[in-house]
Amino acid sequence: MSKIKYKVTILFLVLLTSFSYSQQKFIVDLSDTTGHIFKITLFPERLTEKNRIYQFAASAPGTYELMDIGRFVRSFHAYDGNGKEIQTNQKSTNQWEISRPTRTKKLEYLISDTWHANVKDHAIFMMAGSSLEKDNSLINGHCIFGYFEGMQSEPIYIKIKTPSGWKIGTPLNKNKNGYFIAENYDRVVDSPILAGRLSEAGTKIGKCLIKIYTYSKTDLLKSSGILNSVTDILNAEDNFTKGLPVDHYTFLFHFENITNGAWEHNYSSEYIYKEDSLTDLYKENLRTVISHEFFHIITPLNIHSQIIEPFNFVNPVMSQHLWFYEGTTEWAAWILQLRAGIMSLDDYVKGLKRQMIMSDYFNKNLSLRDLSINAYKFPDQYQNIYMKGPVTAALLDILILKLSGGKRGLREVILELAKKYGVNKAFEENDFYDEIVSMTYPEVKTFLYKYIIRSDSLPLKEYLNWLGIVYQEFNGVDSSKIDLGFGLSVANNRIVVSNVPDTNSTKMREGDIINKLFTTTLTLENVQDAFMVMYGKKPGDILKFTLTRNGKDFEVDWKLPAAKRKHNFEIIKFPNPDQLALRNAWMKNLP
Repeated sequence: MSKIKYKVTILFLVLLTSFSYSQQKFIVDLSDTTGHIFKITLFPERLTEKNRIYQFAASAPGTYELMDIGRFVRSFHAYDGNGKEIQTNQKSTNQWEISRPTRTKKLEYLISDTWHANVKDHAIFMMAGSSLEKDNSLINGHCIFGYFEGMQSEPIYIKIKTPSGWKIGTPLNKNKNGYFIAENYDRVVDSPILAGRLSEAGTKIGKCLIKIYTYSKTDLLKSSGILNSVTDILNAEDNFTKGLPVDHYTFLFHFENITNGAWEHNYSSEYIYKEDSLTDLYKENLRTVISHEFFHIITPLNIHSQIIEPFNFVNPVMSQHLWFYEGTTEWAAWILQLRAGIMSLDDYVKGLKRQMIMSDYFNKNLSLRDLSINAYKFPDQYQNIYMKGPVTAALLDILILKLSGGKRGLREVILELAKKYGVNKAFEENDFYDEIVSMTYPEVKTFLYKYIIRSDSLPLKEYLNWLGIVYQEFNGVDSSKIDLGFGLSVANNRIVVSNVPDTNSTKMREGDIINKLFTTTLTLENVQDAFMVMYGKKPGDILKFTLTRNGKDFEVDWKLPAAKRKHNFEIIKFPNPDQLALRNAWMKNLP
């Protein structure tokens, strides 16, 4: 953009903000951290009768879970310009009605953080929630901010009052008056805020300014150390995308007592992990998680459906292309490391094996398309997007490479889509499959239909053989090892049973909540340690579970089966010329 055009654009935005929009100014007071309660003051401008409803979010983009943030509101009051209270009424879980909106000059409300609130249903994952502690606070915008009906697209200003010595990390920019600025409510939700006793580091990757903010409970981890450890990943992303499509990006890390995962945003991502050494953290695949979340600058920032932007915070609707936003992103997180030489081919294949083994524990009859549409309905199946999804994307990549003679693959299709659409243009929800086919080959239409719209068995053996990799789904039974024999999944932050192989011969059913293993009460935090009791067990040994179904507790004795040798991959050392040519094209970023 030329300097003249740039100045004209800035002037236009200033005029637009000054004369066309109402500036909603929030004050977030974090000075009192007791009780885990956020004190919010909002100064609205020029409300009309159309703005009678103040709306809190029912969900948020990228979470794929129902949240109903109104549940966490503890008090809600409206006042006129003289400080006189105006009557308000809670109309529904997430909506407050203001009796005289045109006279309203101030709202005050208290809202609990989600980390410490005791809710029975629809518990919110920590990385998508909010926390207010003695020395730190995590704010995801949808968890504490709302908007007036009809004003979702109007600008929002946020000032944060913190205890002395706190730093603030966020992708939002701050103006000269100390307000963080967001062009609309969607951007607020897209811009998490980490405050507290933070370390800070930064660098440039290509033309993108990278900032890292870290809270570490005992100061074991510093932003500078994290930056040094992931710079190769960031450079690999830059090469994979032929130049990062954003000019700034912020990483927010929270290291304390619990590992709960990460959550992506368009210009930032946040990570909730148990404080540990970097070496041990990376054993948990933190680098690959960072690679995944960072790649969301492509999907869905630059490639997204009309159905998710602007987001419907009142009655959220799921896109059928969640498989693309998450499954393809997880594929990219792995393949870009392989192509950068960060990951070996052997490690990449081991990753495919783990994903297939994990996918076996989910409902095989639920297609990726149907899972995408019904993510709210099947929360216990949702994680399969990250297992079956990337394997399916890997096969699609191989197919396109095969059909093109090694000249283009899924990466090239994705970059072409990103160039065609970008941040401000969405694709048509129901036309996306046809668009991919039009950019590739007729055979891709069959692939999409069989393996994404339907749930046919994936053609791993055939496609991997094109690369000189031998695949066997089963290779006998190893009687010296055990298998759990059923799947574990998560729903409402509880551990649940999934994919029980024979429901006619066991009391266990899919969806049963697992309360205890022997005498240990299972939580998301201790489930991995609890199942360590399986070490030393042999086929035929018994695990004792306490389950809950329809509100009733019961016990099950579960006999451990022998382990099947499943999903075996063998890399041929001396592939034939066709296999070698396709493998070489597959293992590098094409020009």
